[in-house]
Amino acid sequence: MKITTKGMLAALMPALLGGCGYFEREFAGLSGGGFETCHDGVAYIQFTSGASVKYNRDGTVATCD
Repeated sequence: MKITTKGMLAALMPALLGGCGYFEREFAGLSGGGFETCHDGVAYIQFTSGASVKYNRDGTVATCD
């Protein structure tokens, strides 16, 4: 049986897309801290147990590009 690139890609895409946040949670678990990400101009921090909005020191919501 010959495995083509398209076939391999078709088999891997659901696994990669289905693991939303999986790699970020793994990184957070390994590093001991959070993984920062940006969505719609708002900064979020992904932890192993979930995500939170990032706040500035003055209590305002942190923005990003």
